[in-house]
Amino acid sequence: MRLFSTVKTFALDILFPLSCAGCGDEGTHLCVPCAAAIPVFAPTCIVCKKLVPANNAIPPGRTCKLCRKKSRIYASFSPYSYDHPAIRSLIHDLKYRRMRGAAPVLGDLLITALAFYGAAPPHNTLFIPIPLYPSRERARGFNQTRLIVNHIGKELGMETRSDTVKKIKNTRPQMELPREERLKNVRYAFAVSDSNAVRNRTCVLVDDVKTTGATLEEAARALKAAGARRVWAFTIAR
Repeated sequence: MRLFSTVKTFALDILFPLSCAGCGDEGTHLCVPCAAAIPVFAPTCIVCKKLVPANNAIPPGRTCKLCRKKSRIYASFSPYSYDHPAIRSLIHDLKYRRMRGAAPVLGDLLITALAFYGAAPPHNTLFIPIPLYPSRERARGFNQTRLIVNHIGKELGMETRSDTVKKIKNTRPQMELPREERLKNVRYAFAVSDSNAVRNRTCVLVDDVKTTGATLEEAARALKAAGARRVWAFTIAR
């Protein structure tokens, strides 16, 4: 089995040689100058997109007062644009070309943005990747967001749990659907397998891309129903 994995990795390296997603230079997924040149968006309210800077009591990206009845998410951050060529390329490399080495690069980009805006959640926070439906994960071979979360947890010293939130409904890909259909598509798509793991805790949901936020909201609904104290949401891109 290990030999097969090694041969497979070697074959993928030949088919998709490692090169910077920004400038194309060989040897790295993203070189330092290209990483530094990617624009970073400030944290905003997940509902109305209003800029929410930090103050003494409110973290950056806090769901604003007028929108709190519309969302179960306490605070959110999606610092990069999916339309940026380097970000799009890294996400595609990970999800569709199965280049797992892109996961820590994306994780580091998110960590850098969190540090820049002081948007890190409190200690003893549980990081949870948005899950894939089991058949889809088997087809892909892994959950790309789990790889990102594992790296973030290791770097920040945060606990991660990939088995806490389960996807129990085989939904269509959200990006294929108009906004109104996305909400219906993910309704009751998630369940919490272990309420003791989340009860009275701050949980951070992590995904690669946020479009309407419907997936994050539905996963947050499941966490809040299971007793989570607060639910944050981080994505690499929007």
